Amino acid sequence: MTRLLLLVILAVVTWLYFPETREIVMDLAEPVVLPVMRWSVEDEMATVGRNAVDHERLTGQLPAGSGWLEWLEYRYVSDEARTDPWGSTYQIEASKDTVWTLSYGPDRTRGTADDFRVSTPRDL
Repeated sequence: MTRLLLLVILAVVTWLYFPETREIVMDLAEPVVLPVMRWSVEDEMATVGRNAVDHERLTGQLPAGSGWLEWLEYRYVSDEARTDPWGSTYQIEASKDTVWTLSYGPDRTRGTADDFRVSTPRDL
């Protein structure tokens, strides 16, 4: 256990000291880091979805389309609250009974395997 801890500390120090090694270290750490980041992001996305549904309940309109970005900027002052850890702005899709908050994932490209979504029921 001590050896593993020392290796982790060495990797972090190397990553911080040598910028060119950051990509290598991140590639090695991705299987551990990505699930943790995804779990955290899904919680944030659930909050965004609940807030959008609450907005719809109060105003009669779901913040969607061109109004989505304006609503995000009004509702969330911080850029970090409007974007996933990879820098993409959260998106929204809706059906009659569900609102989905979307993240394009680490590759920041829509429609790829690393995209994910969190559903929020609409109380209509």
